[in-house]
Amino acid sequence: MKPPARQAPTTDFASAAMVRVLAQGMRELGLNPDAAMPRAADQRATVSIDEKRLLVRSAIEQGGWGCLALLGRGLHGYAQEPTHIALASARDARDLFNRWARLEQYIHSRHRIDLLSLADGGARIAHRARAGLPPPLLAEGLVVLGVLVAFLEAVGATQLTAWVGDVPVYPAPDPHALARLAQQGSPVEWRMAWAPASAWRETPPMAAAPPPHLEPPQTWPVHAQQCFSTLSKDLMAPLTLPALAEAQGEAPRSLQRNLSRAGLSYTHVLSEARCRSASWWLLKSPAPIAEVGFVSGYADQPHFTRDFRTRVGLTPLRFRTEFAATA
Repeated sequence: MKPPARQAPTTDFASAAMVRVLAQGMRELGLNPDAAMPRAADQRATVSIDEKRLLVRSAIEQGGWGCLALLGRGLHGYAQEPTHIALASARDARDLFNRWARLEQYIHSRHRIDLLSLADGGARIAHRARAGLPPPLLAEGLVVLGVLVAFLEAVGATQLTAWVGDVPVYPAPDPHALARLAQQGSPVEWRMAWAPASAWRETPPMAAAPPPHLEPPQTWPVHAQQCFSTLSKDLMAPLTLPALAEAQGEAPRSLQRNLSRAGLSYTHVLSEARCRSASWWLLKSPAPIAEVGFVSGYADQPHFTRDFRTRVGLTPLRFRTEFAATA
């Protein structure tokens, strides 16, 4: 069975962090990704979908269809990358799937996961294309499924198994059945199973993105600073206003009034936390600028650039150029 032919060039993008994970996964399986690795992938937040497909094609040529869902294990070598931190700090399976969907939205991916059902011991997921676009290739689905499995392991899930249709793909894939499935066309549904949450492995707390030492504005009253610090703990999935009020030990209306007295609001505090998070990553890390926006909780890169420039007076690129060398 031949690997899928390369598609015509597109302007769609894939996560460069995911591509780096796949390359590392290939190395761990004894495969060589170097000839197919996108140029400067370690310095970019996105790569073209054709660049990702070239790497996946190389993996099939070297390791067969069965290797694809195992490539996600390469993410464990990138535990300190911003995107890994943002995803692996998920509280549970639902939170992880929501964070992944935000990543797809942020990079304007042509493919999206659709959570069909979720129970304590597993999930059913459809892997779809955006409206008007062709469905994802089987190979593309397998690598995404493998990365999600690896992230579930990172947040503590145990006894993980996964299928595409009725074909097992993790941890013991059936390469011959996958090759036949590729000839028939990619099924849209995945199944995943894991041990109940009570049996999940205890994992060391991930350093949330942004880092926990992010300082609130010192001119704010103590109450507002506390709100800032609480929201900053996880900007990928920040507490809602009611949840923040509960964490502060007050009613939502009371929290709103207290912030209003200082000329602030929940939205203002959250935006300030995101801006300061982005500033930290821009000055203290080599992470690509688009990735900085993602881990700081922005909806997409234009939103990041627009909000940062409004608050700081400089674009993220100009801010890093002017100040990173002296930080």
